[in-house]
Amino acid sequence: MSEQQTLSLALVPKMDYGSWVKHQQAEDASGRLALWLAKGGLLWLSSEEVAGKSHLIHAVFQDSPQVKILPLHRQTLSSVQQLKFWLNVCDHSAYWVLDLPAGRLPVTLGLAVFHLIERARSMHKSLLIVWRCEGADMQPPELSSRLLMMEHVEIAAPQGDQDLQKVLESVLKNMQWDMKETVLPTLLQYVPRKLDALLAAIELLDDYSKKHQKKMNGSLALKVLGAHND
Repeated sequence: MSEQQTLSLALVPKMDYGSWVKHQQAEDASGRLALWLAKGGLLWLSSEEVAGKSHLIHAVFQDSPQVKILPLHRQTLSSVQQLKFWLNVCDHSAYWVLDLPAGRLPVTLGLAVFHLIERARSMHKSLLIVWRCEGADMQPPELSSRLLMMEHVEIAAPQGDQDLQKVLESVLKNMQWDMKETVLPTLLQYVPRKLDALLAAIELLDDYSKKHQKKMNGSLALKVLGAHND
C-alpha cells in the first residue's frame, strides 16, 4: 500500500461513469433519467440527504451532446440576467439540466429557475431540475407551484456497508488521496452509517492531514474524529 500524498494543487473531481458506484437505491432514479433522455419532459430529481445526484447526472449525460448542464453564474445576477445567461448557454440544446445547491435559494435565483421552467415549457424543451430542499425551502411560491407540477423522482444514498465503502473509495480516488486500509473501516465503525456524515468525516481528516502534514492512518483518524466529537 502506497503512502498518502498531500497534494497542494486543487483537483477537479471526475464525475464520470467509471467513478459512479451502482447501488440498489439509485437504480430507479438512473432508469428514470434514461427514460427522460429518450422521451423528454419536465423532471425534478431530489433526495432527502446527500446521495450523489450531481455525480449521477454527469455520469449519465457525459456522452449526450444534446444535453446541456447549465452552470450558475459566478457573479450575483438579477433573475432576468441569470435567465439570459442560461438561455445563451443552452440555445441549441434540446435537453436542459439545472443542478441547484441544496436548501433555500436566493430570491433572484428562485425566480430565475421559475422563468427557466416557463421558458422550457413554451419552447418545448426538456428540463431536468436537480435540487434537494425541504418543503419550506421551495420559494418563491411561483417556483413551488411549478415544481409540484413536474414529475418527481427521488434518489437515496447507499445503505449497506459494502456500497458505502465503494462510494467512499471512489471519492478518495477522485481526491487522489490513498488512505491506509485501516481508515475506512474506522470510519464505518465510528461514524454514523450515512453518506453525508461519512463524507463530512473524510473532509475533516483531509483538512487535518493537510494542516499538520501528517499521513492519515486508523489510529490517527480515530483520534481526530474523537477530538472533533468531544
